[in-house]
Amino acid sequence: MPRSGLFFALSHYLARTNWDFVQLPVPIIQQLYHWDCGLACSRMVLRYLGQLDDGEFESALQELRLTRSIWTIDLAYLMRHFGVRHRFCTQTLGVDKGYKNQSFYRKHFDTEETRVNQLFAEAKACKVLHQCQ
Repeated sequence: MPRSGLFFALSHYLARTNWDFVQLPVPIIQQLYHWDCGLACSRMVLRYLGQLDDGEFESALQELRLTRSIWTIDLAYLMRHFGVRHRFCTQTLGVDKGYKNQSFYRKHFDTEETRVNQLFAEAKACKVLHQCQ
């Protein structure tokens, strides 16, 4: 995948300096609930990129059928929906079965496992770039 313009520019800038970090003026958007950390982070990225419209964001959540059970692959699809070039890196291609007994996931784990694994299976065709690390 070609590097995004921002990443490419930052990597060249860092190569010319002695710094090993870049501080970006990403706005802070607080979570509304205990379960929406990924959505809050997505809103921050989109606002930083000048692409956050609350109405469009809510419409995207409905279109992608994102409710209270948000997995990282959902966030990759959300970024793709908004045209944000990215690569989703994960340690597990699919659902990590280690979450099955955690209270947050327990009730709907089997249904979510099927849904999330399907998203991974369709990711390449949907142009959601991901890799296992």
